[in-house]
Amino acid sequence: MKIRENMLVLHSGIRALAGIVHLHPVSHLVRAVRDDPLMGGQPRADRLGFAHQIPQRHAAQAHPVVLLHHIDERSLRVMLHLFLVYISWGSTYIGYKFSLGVAGPFLVGGSRMVIGGILLALFLMLTGRWIRPERKDWIHATWMGVFMVLLASGFLAKGQESVASSTAAVITGSTPITMLVAGWLFANEPRPRLLQWTGLATGTCGLVLLAYSQQNVGGVQQSSISGMIWVFTATLGWVAGTLLTRRFPFKTRLSSLQSCALLIFMGGLECLVVAFLDGEHHAIRYENIHWPVVVAFAWMCTGGSVIAYACYFWLLENVPIATAISYEYVVPVIGIFLGWLLGGEMLTWKMLLACAMTVGSVFFIMWHRETH
Repeated sequence: MKIRENMLVLHSGIRALAGIVHLHPVSHLVRAVRDDPLMGGQPRADRLGFAHQIPQRHAAQAHPVVLLHHIDERSLRVMLHLFLVYISWGSTYIGYKFSLGVAGPFLVGGSRMVIGGILLALFLMLTGRWIRPERKDWIHATWMGVFMVLLASGFLAKGQESVASSTAAVITGSTPITMLVAGWLFANEPRPRLLQWTGLATGTCGLVLLAYSQQNVGGVQQSSISGMIWVFTATLGWVAGTLLTRRFPFKTRLSSLQSCALLIFMGGLECLVVAFLDGEHHAIRYENIHWPVVVAFAWMCTGGSVIAYACYFWLLENVPIATAISYEYVVPVIGIFLGWLLGGEMLTWKMLLACAMTVGSVFFIMWHRETH
């Protein structure tokens, strides 16, 4: 009976989220196939005149065979990369949930990042895209790793000690909201407009509702306030690192993917230092090592690091930015679903409503930024 009720709650929540999650990414995915020169579309300089050359309502009728050919060859590749990014980063939260039963948060997060950085570097070497880093590259990766790995990943794992994976997914899904306010206050970015303020207020209400709904789910406290603060601080670390890269651009000969490999490797080492100082290496619970934990941790090292970052940087180079960052809408939904399916976490209408409000606010913020 409880499983049936959970299925009904999940089904209603997915239907409520479907319209919000898919409107923006799909529209830009269509534009990516239609407009991007790498997909056979018009050059970027000619996009303003494209609508006058072929009206949108007649585009599908103008060259159906050509469009079908493009969908087969190009858009399928884009959708595959998007799918891998969605699954890889959406499953990170349930991966932490399983792995934290064996080791401490900074030990898990640091090990995952160090192994992921090594695997990503090996991938670049095997494909002939590795350049020997200079001293300044290592220094830059070290101090950026404090924000984008030690805080963003280590604090996330620390928070998930007392926070459900679905809750962590929704909180981190609010990163664009934090980015909007921080960019305006500290990075001299434009003041948010009315629609963005509306999205900000909606997202804040969604997070407050989420915190309230987690205090008593079936008579059990699923997530603590302190754990939510740890997770939210992790999003602040990612935002701070992103704004610093904009404020202080770093010139390097390395590719974006190689810089990422150095970043997660050095940040992972920093997490391991914190774990050692906190004595986490003395509290490893070897008796809890089972095949689901091994699979979850291995997937975080490969899928959450190598596959996700490789696919994400490929998307940044081949599709519009709005398509590449569409994971912001999908990851919270995947995190909630996997937490319920694999982690045995309970779902309520309040949690699903909070997720809809948060994801919806991100949609309005990003849609307004794209159109203006």
